[in-house]
Amino acid sequence: MKTVSSARAGSDTRHRIAAPNSQPRNIKLVGLGQGGAALAAALDLESLRTVEVMPAYGAIDPARFAGAEMIFVIACAGDDLTAAPHIQRVAREARVMVTAILLDRGDTHAELPVLRATSDMLVVARDASYVTDMLVQLGA
Repeated sequence: MKTVSSARAGSDTRHRIAAPNSQPRNIKLVGLGQGGAALAAALDLESLRTVEVMPAYGAIDPARFAGAEMIFVIACAGDDLTAAPHIQRVAREARVMVTAILLDRGDTHAELPVLRATSDMLVVARDASYVTDMLVQLGA
């Protein structure tokens, strides 16, 4: 693993959001596969006013991500992750951070290599309630 100097890490500003932490973030939420899409659709968006749920079926339209300050991806163990690299490409072009959460109640994490390669931050959780908590903490 290649280490990054603290000076370089401190100067890496490509994903910085130009607003105070107390200000809500415009987050695009993408549920990958059947499990991720079901979780995204089940979220209480009343409490997450700045989160827009987007489907990941078919072609990924970069225009749908316009104005996003963060892209949040949800997947479950066994989900189809073929859209993840396309989402990452769109995010890189827009200079937007990708946060992924994998809900896995077992010990196998076959999805980790794909999500690790296509996100800036990856969290593995066992409980779906963690998704809303994490979105709130990230500024939703």
